Amino acid sequence: MDAKVQTFLNKMKVVANRTSQAAGRAADVAGKKATEIAQATKINLQIFDLNTECEILYKEIGKMVYDVHQGFEVPSEDMDARMETLDEKQAKIAALRDELAGMKSIVICSACGKQCSKEDSFCPGCGSAL
Repeated sequence: MDAKVQTFLNKMKVVANRTSQAAGRAADVAGKKATEIAQATKINLQIFDLNTECEILYKEIGKMVYDVHQGFEVPSEDMDARMETLDEKQAKIAALRDELAGMKSIVICSACGKQCSKEDSFCPGCGSAL
């Protein structure tokens, strides 16, 4: 085989190998991103469901308050139980929002408000420590 052809084939083999490695890395990144998106969607659905349940509790509590205003007797245990359940659901929502925020790959600089990567130690905009 001609030396030039052999050299050309060797270069093509190197390029194909690099392309294959780059494609593999891209697939890994895409897979990780898809997993993150699926987890974020799951958390957002949980938050939505909890908010819906809170809205129902708000209506029930509001009706109880109105019943008291109208002179009807409402057992305080019923009101307390709903309030306690509402507090628990609000705490779950806050925890899920914290978890969701922790999944994001950006942080906001507290000094200048610029979006920075989680890997950054210092803000590229103002130089403040993150």
